[in-house]
Amino acid sequence: MRIAAAGMKHQGRLRQHNEDNFLIAERLGLYAVADGVESMPCGEVASLMAVTEMEKILAGLNLDQDATPPFDYAEGIPLPARAMKFAVREANRKIFEKAGSEAKYNGMATTLSALWFQGGRVYVGNVGDSRAYMARSGRMVQLSRDHTVLAQGQADETVSIEFMENYSAATGHELTRALGVNQDLEVQLAGGSPKPGDIFVLGTDGLYLEIRDFEIMDTANSYPPDVAVKKLTTMANDRGGKDNVAVIVIKVM
Repeated sequence: MRIAAAGMKHQGRLRQHNEDNFLIAERLGLYAVADGVESMPCGEVASLMAVTEMEKILAGLNLDQDATPPFDYAEGIPLPARAMKFAVREANRKIFEKAGSEAKYNGMATTLSALWFQGGRVYVGNVGDSRAYMARSGRMVQLSRDHTVLAQGQADETVSIEFMENYSAATGHELTRALGVNQDLEVQLAGGSPKPGDIFVLGTDGLYLEIRDFEIMDTANSYPPDVAVKKLTTMANDRGGKDNVAVIVIKVM
């Protein structure tokens, strides 16, 4: 299995600085985007720590043996998926400790969405609302799950009238889960077997809040990854560019 990938980040048209980061670690088969929480301090520090710490943790594990701690959640989960979960939780712990080390870092937090190609399979881990998509045979699906007030309210596909009465664009997009907020957290996992022709897209909310899913798919499908990420970033900015953008396009060959 061969993989071609490219990534790009941009501060957008309205933000003063960029709190999004991305990671392409081809040797590990690891790809990730992270979005520092804008309402908190030092979001760019948190998002950079999320991707760099995850890379260091996974690079240091020996997958030839069970090198991850025996947490209760690990039973029945394949070793690479367990390693992914462990890496995200460890990155969270380091961000949480950093946030408590100096006053200027207090409260910093970030989202994270990652893909890890390992042993002929792909493992997905996410916390927050940065997304992972997959396109196959002309159909695009979201592999990650948004951890926001609105998405949580729709989790059971039944939304109460009372919930919608209290919903607003601002409150609905509030995160219910992020790295750095608590000492431990729950990581959303997914995975499967990639096939030649599959396309994966990782993106922060500055991408998908400006561009529809089918437009993301069409662009990623029509161009090589290095061209696709530029076009997607330009499109997000042309539509308003209200937020930072980080995007990775991955093609399996």
